[in-house]
Parts: sequence; structure tokens; C-alpha cells
Amino acid sequence: MMQQWNCNEGMVQPVVCPTQYRCHDQFIPREVPYIHPIVNVNRQHIVEIPRHYYTETTQNVMGETLQAQPGFGPVPAPGFRPPRRRPRF
Repeated sequence: MMQQWNCNEGMVQPVVCPTQYRCHDQFIPREVPYIHPIVNVNRQHIVEIPRHYYTETTQNVMGETLQAQPGFGPVPAPGFRPPRRRPRF
């Protein structure tokens, strides 16, 4: 007689465990804008500094009238000396 082999004979039914998940985390940067308003203020301060101005005028005033005297020429200015003459040989 021929012996029939049963494939499941002597084998145990497998136990299927609950599925496990492996997470491979990746971090992707995402910019979040933070707005910091800045106001530049140009301040101008007035500092009063005295600046003096002078007005100048000229007046022509008639002096004393003098009579010319014969034999006298114009009077040289103070410190004026006529040039020296070189002697001739």
C-alpha cells in the first residue's frame, strides 16, 4: 500500500504577531517669519550760536582849508627820504 504524505502533518500553524511600524523621522526646515518693525527717527536739534555782524561806513569830512605859501612844495610823507645821488668822477 502506498503511503500518502500529509503536508501539514507534523507542522505547527504559524503565529502572526501584530504589525510593528518603524518610523524613519525626517525633519524639514520651514521658515516662520518674525517681523520686527524698526523706525529710524532723524531728530534735528537747533543750537543757537551767536554770530556777530558789523556794519561799516565811511564818512568824508572836510578838513581845515590851508593857504599855499610861496617857495614851499609838497611836504613828503613821514619816513620818506629822497634817493641818494651817486657822485660823478
